[in-house]
This record gives sequence, structure tokens and C-alpha cells, in this order.
Amino acid sequence: MVSDGVVGLEIDDPTGYPLLFRTLSTGTLPSTEEVEIVSLFPSDEYGKPKNSFQRGHAAYFNITVMNNNDTEVDFYTTLTCFDSAQGIMDSSGWGFTLSPHTLAIFVMPVYIPDQAAIGTATVYGNTFTKLLRLGGTPFSIEKSATFTITSGTGASSQTDKTLATQGTGNYSTTFVCPLYQYPGSYNVYSSSRYNNQTATAQKTIQIWVPDLNNDNSVDLLDLIKVAAKLGWKGSPGAIIEDVNMDGSVDVLDLIVVARFLGWERP
Repeated sequence: MVSDGVVGLEIDDPTGYPLLFRTLSTGTLPSTEEVEIVSLFPSDEYGKPKNSFQRGHAAYFNITVMNNNDTEVDFYTTLTCFDSAQGIMDSSGWGFTLSPHTLAIFVMPVYIPDQAAIGTATVYGNTFTKLLRLGGTPFSIEKSATFTITSGTGASSQTDKTLATQGTGNYSTTFVCPLYQYPGSYNVYSSSRYNNQTATAQKTIQIWVPDLNNDNSVDLLDLIKVAAKLGWKGSPGAIIEDVNMDGSVDVLDLIVVARFLGWERP
């Protein structure tokens, strides 16, 4: 528990790729940020303002960072983008070095997947001492900006919509794992530094997809496999067709599979 400060979060997908970086205050914000994000806005690759990006292409973001320290600082700047359905699209992170009391402007790209939801998307920018999985802690308070995703080649699909929440003394967040992400083990890292004290934690979560016939997709064949076992009762999860592991195969299992229709292994 961090009663008064900023907590950082990093989630890595089963391949080890950083999927998400966020920070959240749990009380009174620090009066001075060591490495501050002064501004963040969507741009073209040259840093000029641009608000609309097509699916299947890169979006760029102009980010201005200030080193408020009296010494040179190495830091890691991150961006995480969510589509209009709160699905995580991509993250980007770069390491930089800034001289004392120096302002710098960077242009960082984030890829917009073909399957991203069309509409208003959000980018979150943060600075850390280094990757949280390497023991990093937050440097700054999170900045955000919105931009628009227009049509590309794919169709939008994601799991249940969930949102980040804030509570006094606690960090609580849930997120949408879009259907274009990998199933498997996701490593979650959290950390906070306050009054020269550091707290860290790590946890692994499992994201499972009902590809019941193991053909790297969820389609009509998976629904047929469940339908063939309708009416079965037994030990929870004893057969794979008992998708929700409640000890029976019924319409609820069909509903779970149907929610994932269209999923294909990346």
C-alpha cells in the first residue's frame, strides 16, 4: 500500500513485449516532479500537430520533457494507447538522458492495429527511472491526450470493457485485452518511490482464449464442439467444452465462445 504518492504499472504480454505503462496517484501528488512531462499531443512524424490516424499505420506523438533535477538524469519515456473501446493497442518506450534543468522534445511512434476500434482514442505518457520489470519507479505524473482512429482494413473486436479506477492508498486497475493480443501468461509489475523509499510487486495473470480445437482461431467449429456436448454434467472443467468451468455444458458456454468469434493467433 502506498498512502501518498504515485504508483507505476507495467504489463508485459507472453512474448515479453511491454503492453501497458500507466501511473496513478494514491493521495497527495508530489509538489515537484523530478522528470516532468510538460506537454503531450498527437502529431505527424515531424512533430507537427495531427489528430487523425488510420488503422494499420503508425501514430506519432510530440512529447516535451523537463529535467527538474540539479544533476543529469537517465530516464525511460513511455506511451500507451487505448482505442475507443478501451482496448490496449500498443505501447512505446525509449530511453533518454537529460542535462540538469533542460527541456527536450521527442517524437515517438505507436502502431495502430488493423483491428483497433474506430473513434476517439487516448494516449498516456509517463516517465520512469527504467522499465518496471528491471526495478524502475515513476518519475512523473501521467499526461494524456486524445486522437481519432479512422477506418483501415480490419474490424473492431475486444473482450469485456473495463476501466481504471483510483482509491485512496491503493492502486486498482483492470484493462481490456483485445482479441488481437496473445493468450497466455501476462506479467504485471508495479512500483512506487516516495520519501526515498521504494515498494515493488510482481504478479502473473492468465488470459485464455476458447480455441477448443487448437487451430489457432475461434470460429464456428469451436461453437459446434461445445454444442455437441450440450447437457453434459460432471466435475467443473473436466472437459474443455465446459468453458466456464461450472460443471455443465449449456448455453452459457456457447455465449463465452461466441464472444471470442473472429479471434486469430497473432
